[in-house]
Amino acid sequence: MFDVLIESGIVALTAAFIILLLKKWGVVEWLQVHGSNLVSQMANCDFCLSWWTSLSVAIALALCIDDWRAVFVSVLAAPICRKLL
Repeated sequence: MFDVLIESGIVALTAAFIILLLKKWGVVEWLQVHGSNLVSQMANCDFCLSWWTSLSVAIALALCIDDWRAVFVSVLAAPICRKLL
């Protein structure tokens, strides 16, 4: 159980860093302007950005540690990441 909490914290912090970096570089703003209707709406939503980024980071973590159950960490990491933003 402690491992799940540590993994979700690591995923949340990494995802928050990635989102903040993408906002600083203007990628999120570009998606809001030039993306399709669905992409534009998702780029305006911090929870959506947190969910998809956390899921991507969790998939990368699952591949690194060779444990597919780490993908479920994104469910815990997404709300934490949203609060960090």
